Parts: sequence; C-alpha cells; structure tokens
Amino acid sequence: MHGVPFETAASLSATQRFAWVVAVGQLKGRAFDWDSLSWRE
Repeated sequence: MHGVPFETAASLSATQRFAWVVAVGQLKGRAFDWDSLSWRE
C-alpha cells in the first residue's frame, strides 16, 4: 500500500490515516488545501 505495510495501515485510526495520506502526498510534491480539505490541482 504505497510502501506502508497493510497491517500498519489497517491498525491506524481514521484520523491517523488522514494525517499519513496528507504527509506522504506532500512529500511527493502535492499541495493540500486545509480550508477545503482537498488536494490543490
């Protein structure tokens, strides 16, 4: 799952998963809009 072991991802809460998705996305060059809670194009 994008370099994260399935067992690890499955054990995270929804809030923790959201934080990891945003963090990894930003490391890959994406920009997250916190006001709309969506990725910027």
